[in-house]
Amino acid sequence: MKRILLSLCAVLLMVISLMSCKPDIELTSDYKDVTVVYGLLNPLDRYQYIKIYKGYLTKDNALVWAKDLDNISYYDEIDVQLIEHRENGNVVTYPMDTVMSVSKNYGTFASPTQVLYRPVYENSHRPVPIREGCLYQLVITNKKTGRKVTSETTTIANMAFNIPLGTSQSISAINLNRDDPWSVGFKTNSWPENAYAVDAYVTFRYIEKDTLTGDTVHKAVRDIRVTPGFTAGNETSFKPNVIYRILHDNIEVNNNVWRFPDTYECIDIKLWACDQVYYTYYKTAQPSSSIVQDRVNYTNIETDDNMALGFFASRTYYKRTFKLDVINHNEDSLAHGQWTKNLNFRPYTDLLN
Repeated sequence: MKRILLSLCAVLLMVISLMSCKPDIELTSDYKDVTVVYGLLNPLDRYQYIKIYKGYLTKDNALVWAKDLDNISYYDEIDVQLIEHRENGNVVTYPMDTVMSVSKNYGTFASPTQVLYRPVYENSHRPVPIREGCLYQLVITNKKTGRKVTSETTTIANMAFNIPLGTSQSISAINLNRDDPWSVGFKTNSWPENAYAVDAYVTFRYIEKDTLTGDTVHKAVRDIRVTPGFTAGNETSFKPNVIYRILHDNIEVNNNVWRFPDTYECIDIKLWACDQVYYTYYKTAQPSSSIVQDRVNYTNIETDDNMALGFFASRTYYKRTFKLDVINHNEDSLAHGQWTKNLNFRPYTDLLN
């Protein structure tokens, strides 16, 4: 969840700000406790981080107030627990530590410091491993008022990547010169439990050689989405030649280096699967293309007073490594193609000579 949570740091927090129209008219109502939760559980991550904000009320500039961490954070005013329901019927409750060591990117809200919560073992700071296929409940209790905020999710289990194009090779080849859609997904008889939708990311590993010193360094363009977004079902697709554009957009031109694919097995395709809660939230949070400004607000965060927003959901991934298709001249296209011709790519064999 770590990589994914970093990407969620840009999600807007609901800010309550009622401004008076005239100096002699007071429109600001009494403060109400509004809780905003963002959490994704991933059994592959060592640490699970949950972001919990509070709404605030001000007659001043709401954006200025958002810059103050104290205005949007509960700190230790809340008790946060993660409750694990195992298949054998056992129930285990884990306390959640307050964490302020993970920095947040600059944006509308307070940065770089932020307040996160992560599950740990009782009386220790050891991380709790998240199990596949288990039901997890999130329980947030305000220590001052006793108000509770709850949610639940079941983690995804039994991931198995389907080998594209029907090949039976252990390392499949991907032809980057293909302009037609290339399907990746999960085997029909191995659709991950609790999964609802998938999307795909690519990592391209390469070697940089300094033409003056001869020094080499291994680099990578990592985890770039190649699909438009999550697709409901167990399969998605993308055009392999989009990877050339990704390299163009993410590697700087440098005439003092030569670049080589990092062996022929230089491409990772990471197939993510998410549950229905996250898919629904993702779809409803997309920018509107309509002239109608109001959009549906979706949340699975529950309170008796209905004053909570956000989501608590699950997703995970399966990764496979692919070869460059040298038969279809992928290395030649890296060196001379329209998108990568200025990046000084050369065949991997040139590095060995």
